[in-house]
Amino acid sequence: MEHAIGDGKRRVAEALWRVVARDGMTGVSVRTVAAEGGVKGGTVQHYFPSRAQMVHYAMEMLADQFTQRITAMPRTGPTYEWTRAFLLELLPLTAERQREFRVWLAFTTHADTNPALTELKHSFSTQLGAMYQRILRARRAASHGMDEGLHHEVNPSDDSEAAVLQAVIDGLSLQLADLDPDEAAGLGPLLLDHYLAKPDADPTEVDR
Repeated sequence: MEHAIGDGKRRVAEALWRVVARDGMTGVSVRTVAAEGGVKGGTVQHYFPSRAQMVHYAMEMLADQFTQRITAMPRTGPTYEWTRAFLLELLPLTAERQREFRVWLAFTTHADTNPALTELKHSFSTQLGAMYQRILRARRAASHGMDEGLHHEVNPSDDSEAAVLQAVIDGLSLQLADLDPDEAAGLGPLLLDHYLAKPDADPTEVDR
């Protein structure tokens, strides 16, 4: 029974994503989501008594899906390669990831109208910030010939460096999301590599 409920809620959330991708947040209602998901409005309301609960669940599920995808990525091979792969995974380089980014952007813009969504938005941003710090520390450790798994030194500039990296990824994402997927897939890695090659972009000084 619990599994069936979980599957039903996921189906509704995925339908909501499609509505947001096509019509924006203003297009989200019990009726439109039910029609998109091929279920009755009563079914949607059974899972989510309010629109706000439905939106919160869909936003949380999208964040979880992204987190699971990143967590599953291998951390093997040269540090500079797997950390670069992580950063590339954050960019909307395929049609599916472009849709995912646009839906997340719509959620975060809408979050300002709902304290629960604002909290979720900030929680995910904090999680991303921590990941950027881990990437920077891994690259710094590798630049000194150390095992990143054993090198946990905290640098006073970690917060600011992570904030800059996050801003770069956010900016690239905004630019790439509106391109043809093939163009985004070609341009994204070039722009990221250009940033990583800048003397002031990476504290490790290993990409130059």
